[in-house]
Amino acid sequence: MRLRSFALGAGALALMAGAMAPDAAAQAAKPFYKGKRIIHYITSGSGGSVDLMNRLGARHVGRHIPGNPRVLAKNKTGAGGIVGANYMYNQAPKDGTETMGSLMSVPMAPMFYGNTGRGKNVRFDPTKFNWIGAPARFVAVAQAWHTAKVKKWQDLLKYELIVGSSGMGSSSTVDAIFLKNLLGFKYRVIIGYPGGADIDLAMVRGETEGRATNAWAGITSRHPDWLRDKKIIILYQQGLKPDPAVPASVPLLLDQITDPDKKALLKLKMAQYELGYPVYTAPGVPKDRVAILRKAYAATYRDPKYLAEAKKARVLVGPITGEKLTKLVQDIYSAPPKLVAELRANLKPGYKIARAKPTKVKSQVITLKKKGKLVVFKDGGKTAQAKVGRRTKIYIGKKKVKRKALKAGMTCDIAYFKGGQAKTIKCK
Repeated sequence: MRLRSFALGAGALALMAGAMAPDAAAQAAKPFYKGKRIIHYITSGSGGSVDLMNRLGARHVGRHIPGNPRVLAKNKTGAGGIVGANYMYNQAPKDGTETMGSLMSVPMAPMFYGNTGRGKNVRFDPTKFNWIGAPARFVAVAQAWHTAKVKKWQDLLKYELIVGSSGMGSSSTVDAIFLKNLLGFKYRVIIGYPGGADIDLAMVRGETEGRATNAWAGITSRHPDWLRDKKIIILYQQGLKPDPAVPASVPLLLDQITDPDKKALLKLKMAQYELGYPVYTAPGVPKDRVAILRKAYAATYRDPKYLAEAKKARVLVGPITGEKLTKLVQDIYSAPPKLVAELRANLKPGYKIARAKPTKVKSQVITLKKKGKLVVFKDGGKTAQAKVGRRTKIYIGKKKVKRKALKAGMTCDIAYFKGGQAKTIKCK
């Protein structure tokens, strides 16, 4: 069966955005947000580019919403963003007081998984969300640590590359499985790292050798020294078109594939990166409030204060309108069923994915820092510390508690990733 009939090119996806709703509609809804609080959820852990981009927008967007509501950013993680999307679709208020900043892979979940396997947990329709906007495309690259055998993308056909990831639904896992099945890349994935910072630390420690997917913005903002000192090798760029921010010497993977059937599948898969760091709100939110939010985010992405902070964080801004995001999602979901079925077949791992193993110690808590966000203890006679994040499970006895219940002097069994987060803390 030939699959070349579907050509989801960058040109087709980059249609002009529609006109904004009339100013009169926005004016009519002005009183609604006065004195209100908007909760902006982020479907990723702390320390990554998704968290960075969303918190940056949340700090500035309130100034551009009539009534100047307070905007509070909160992480809402789980299942690679599916938990957050399910909440926004089924439980969030339909009044525009809650928004979501997503991983770009989240809108693809129904297409990737259908209604079986991981798809059983997907309870949302991406085409029905109200898409607000995005600060930029998600410029995704694959990387190898400098000590790995893999030095260029072609080496992935010869040598195994061990890559770290957070979970089965994360882009790093999904892309590694897909490219292993479709192109024969010898990726081996280890999942279970709490967030991007822990994945990076695992690579430095030698537990892994690279990342199948990483945000260029994340590398340039957190580890510009790795690029300067050639600690990492950028193997290829993903997406439908090369981004000028990435060195021209880094090839676009899509351009390297000549088989028309494989290229059609790769185009469909890589379309997700054109969605960038999308912001959306629930279905059913009144159109005038959607218009207000779209206009506010568009103004935020032009705001000199926002742009100055983005420059300081070493991230590039290239806004995508809510109307364009809506069109992108509709285009993606117009793919022929046979092509979608072939895509799903290539997303099945076919083998058991290994899990990262945290270090386990029994120690008294020496002290707690940063309002309980950092726990200090002994590991092998040496002082160690670990972050206490949202994913850290804390127990006193058999009761699950919040981090404020932790106290210096408690004797605890601590499972943690060295230099990163604690996975569990079980105290007596």
